[in-house]
Amino acid sequence: MEKVIRTKVLFLCGGISGEHEISLISCKHILKAINRSEFELGLIVIDKARRMLWVDESELHKISDNPKNVKTPLGQEMLFQAYASQTRGPGFYSADFQTFFEPDVIFPILHGVGGEDGSIQGFIQSAGIPYVGASVKAASLAMDKAMTKAVCMEADIPVVPFHIVRAGDKLENPFGYPCFVKPSEEGSSLGVSRVKSEADLKVAYDEALKFGGKILIEPAIVGREIEIAVFDDGKEFLASPAGEIRCLKSDFYSYDAKYVHADAAELIIPATLKDQELKEIQSLAKRIFRTLDCRGLARVDFFMDANGTFLLNEINSMPGFTPISMYPKLMALAGLDYASLLSRLIHAARSGDSK
Repeated sequence: MEKVIRTKVLFLCGGISGEHEISLISCKHILKAINRSEFELGLIVIDKARRMLWVDESELHKISDNPKNVKTPLGQEMLFQAYASQTRGPGFYSADFQTFFEPDVIFPILHGVGGEDGSIQGFIQSAGIPYVGASVKAASLAMDKAMTKAVCMEADIPVVPFHIVRAGDKLENPFGYPCFVKPSEEGSSLGVSRVKSEADLKVAYDEALKFGGKILIEPAIVGREIEIAVFDDGKEFLASPAGEIRCLKSDFYSYDAKYVHADAAELIIPATLKDQELKEIQSLAKRIFRTLDCRGLARVDFFMDANGTFLLNEINSMPGFTPISMYPKLMALAGLDYASLLSRLIHAARSGDSK
């Protein structure tokens, strides 16, 4: 019987951003779902001290699904060799070279700064190793909400209006109240505030500054929050049915509403839309994906205002895979189950079909 050679996949998770815990939870559930007959798996956790740790998968499975209770698993420190030598290819090695993993593909389940902003993509690309998800350029664009919107506006895509304030600039709000203040380059609603009056504007601005020096002020859109999952493996370009987020116990879909308090928001899957509305938002999601030159996967978030107009809020080039995450739920509704989704993303990355 011919031996089956499995694709060697290295999962990178954790990272240095405020979404460290979300990344660990996402990776935990990906490893539960992936087809073991197809893939040989390696796992490296990047801790908050920027160390790369070779972690036994069983340790990741022990972590809580509540990010407030997640403790970073421990493991053996590893080094990354970007260039091949006479005896070794690019890969991850312990200092004594007794532990090593030379992946065929890397799956960076990393969110936020340092993981979803092009930096880790460049790190991997320097070694010539294929990887799942957006390129350096696309990841960088998608991570910066202001740049995302500026590029999409040039393509005549409607976006939520925004005003940029940088550290040291005069703080002005051209939209009135209520408004939102948020860091331009952060995810999971970290640093985001809903501001009801001018008296609270400076406090919200200072909170956002903790996550970067480029701040967005946006009007509060009266309407619905709708999301679309996009998948592209070079063989199929798919926009999912729509999902809707309805906040029940908070003014907006905050970090705690997303990940901590299960009863704070309701995910409506599928969202109730007219056929023409669904076609319109799916078409917009695909246009945004292509405009930013994304690949593999993305989740595109919109507001549907009181007039029925879809406005781009943001795009996530490496969406979450936690138990409550919208992306895998929407893909399942589109007919792509969790294991098949992962397999197709990995095979497309290795073959280059998702470029």
